[in-house]
This record gives sequence, C-alpha cells and structure tokens, in this order.
Amino acid sequence: MTTAAATLGQRLLDEIKEESLDELLHDLRNHFPSHKDDAFFGIKDLDELLNVFLGQQPSSGIEATTQNQYAHPQPMSSSGPKRRKPVIEISSPSSGGGKSQLVYYLIAMSVLPASFNGHKLDGRGGAVVLVDTDGRLDVQRLYDIIESVIQHALDGAETSGDATNELATLIRDTLQNIHIFRPQTSTSLLSTLKSLDTYLLDHPKTSSSRHLHGIFLDSASAFYWSDRLRDEIARTTEIGRPAAEIQQRREQRTSFYMSVLYHDIAAELRRLQGVFECGVVYTTWGITPRSSSSSSSSSSSALGGGGWHGNGIWQGPPTFKPHLPAPWNSTFPDLRLVVQRDHVRTYPATSTISEWERDAPIRQSVVQKGKFSAWVDTSNMSAWASGEAVLSALRKMPDNGGFPFWVRENGVFMDDLMDDVS
Repeated sequence: MTTAAATLGQRLLDEIKEESLDELLHDLRNHFPSHKDDAFFGIKDLDELLNVFLGQQPSSGIEATTQNQYAHPQPMSSSGPKRRKPVIEISSPSSGGGKSQLVYYLIAMSVLPASFNGHKLDGRGGAVVLVDTDGRLDVQRLYDIIESVIQHALDGAETSGDATNELATLIRDTLQNIHIFRPQTSTSLLSTLKSLDTYLLDHPKTSSSRHLHGIFLDSASAFYWSDRLRDEIARTTEIGRPAAEIQQRREQRTSFYMSVLYHDIAAELRRLQGVFECGVVYTTWGITPRSSSSSSSSSSSALGGGGWHGNGIWQGPPTFKPHLPAPWNSTFPDLRLVVQRDHVRTYPATSTISEWERDAPIRQSVVQKGKFSAWVDTSNMSAWASGEAVLSALRKMPDNGGFPFWVRENGVFMDDLMDDVS
C-alpha cells in the first residue's frame, strides 16, 4: 500500500511543470494580450513615432532579450505578433531644454486612468518607476502636470464639491503608483535595478493590481564625469600588468571599468523589460553637437547619396554624438529624441530702438507660450535595420516626425492644445 501511494505521488509530481516567475508572467501576458499596444503612451505624435520605429516586433521575453538584446528600429508593419516595448532616449543641448518636463508628462500619462467621471484622459492606468539620479525631482511639479492633464480633459466642465474631492483623491492615488528611487552613484543605480523586481513582486504595494508601464531614468548621464575620472584612475593602476591579468580583472569585475558598468546597467534594464514588458525612458545630456558635414555625410551614405543636411531629414535641428559607452551610444535606444525650447530670433544688427519697442510685446508673447520642439535624432541611422524604410516613413509624417509641446506654469501640453492659449 505504501509503495503504491509512493508511486502515485511520484507520478503526480512528474506531471507538475516547473517554470520561473518570468516565464509565468510571459505566458499570462500572451494569454491575456493588452489592447493598448499601438498607443503606448496615449500621446498621438509619440505613439505614431513608436509605430514607425518598433512596428510589430515580437514581444521579447528573457530568452529573446538575451539573443537580440539591443535590437535596431524596424519599419512599421500592419500585421504580425505583438511588438516589444520601447526604449526611448531624450536629449537636449542645454539644461532647461524640456527633458524632465516631457518625462513628467509621460509619467502622468502612464499612471492616469483611461477616463475620469466620463471624461477621456487616455491614461494607461499603470505604475511607473522613476529613478532620480540627478537629484532634481520636483514632486510638486509632477503633481501640477498630472492635475493639468485632468483639468484639460474636463475642459471647463462644472465641478461640484464632491467632484473636486474625487479629483484630489485621484491625484493622490495616482502619485502612489509612482515609485521613486534616488541612487547616488552608478554602482548604486545598478544595485537598485537588480533588486527592482524583488521590490515590485515580493512586497504588497499600492501598485500590486497594476502593470508596470515604464521605468524612467532621469538622467543616464548623471554620473558620467565622476565615472570617467574613476575609470581613468583605475586604468593607471593597470600600467605594467600582464594583459591576461587585466582581462581577468575585467571579467571578474574586480576592477572598475566604466564600459562594463554601463553595459551591465543597460542589460539590467533589458532584463526588467523582459520580466515586466514595460517601456524604458531615459534622459541624457547633449554634450558634443555633431557637425553638419558629418551628419550630412552619414545621411547621404545611408541613402546612397542625396544632399541631406543637419540631422539627415531637414535642415536646422542639432544632433549629438552619444557620450555614454556601448550599448547606450549605439543600439540600446529604439528612438532618440532631441528637445529644446524654441528660440526667439535675435534682432539684426541694423535694427533700431523703435523696432525693438514695436516687436517687444510679440516676442514676450512667444516666450510666455513656452513652446518646445522635439525631433528625431537620425545621426545614428546607419545602425538601423531597414533604415531607409524608417526614414521614408518619417519623411511622410508632419514635420518629419517632430512635434511641439508647451511647458507652462500650470502644466505641460501637447498636440493642438496651443489653441487654448489666449
């Protein structure tokens, strides 16, 4: 009897399939697919760009991510399996260029619900992780931007006292789904990312019923100069050492290598994407502008000739040489955006005081509107798969895929919201 029971028990155990949590989550996502794949942020201009750069690529699990860890952008496809989630880099030529403001807006759209009291918000209803490496996070500003999205959706609708209380409750609940981390070094950043899935999965949180929509890193350049100094000091200690010993120290991580550390950070972000199927958005500094001649040469080469200038699509907006180590400087981001505030043209040298006084109100009005522009950085398009198809799609879009947004005291606005400005 005992032997029969043991045999039965063993047979039942053999029928149990073991799989990791990663595999279980991946299977569940495939069984219950999302209906928001084509509108990742609920922002028309940006979602259309993502459709161009990501198309309908397969969703990447852990195995697929390892095999094709830093995939290149693909042209838009109208059919095929569900695409993977995006990695977006946002850069600007100077501080105050609008990077963080745009990130705050993307966070707001990621965590807000699809609607509020019958008014469409187009939010994704998820949770986000915000890694504030710059130490400049302004929670009040984030609150204001979330509130402005809701208020614009209400569009002057009358609100009762109860509705006002509901609005305050919604904003409070929304903010609770933004998980903020503030690592002080790049090594601490890597440790934070390695423990992020444990934090999100193993402990009951307010966001337990929500999907992780995105990981936002502001900024990936925060520790660049200190890491460069540390790397240079570490290299001086290797002078005279055998090449085999240096390679061993590199592989075993017993010596600091900036390139290795930044590669590991990118790999962790990709791993987390595989676990949670979330987007990644990070900001960088625009340190070294590309010369028009080099950008033009690269663009012409990629297209087999043609007199393109600037960033390869239209004349004017600058692009920047990526300063972070591989894969950040090549294939890690699916989409690179450059943002900056629209400049008011300087007065010509021949202008008079009367002309200054005449134009002053107009110029002041332009400044108060707080218009910013975002455009696609195509300087690295030679690394894109199907680059010509992507470029062709961009050139068919309004402003070649570029789009405006407005940063004002009461929030961040996009699309045709400029009409609301008096």
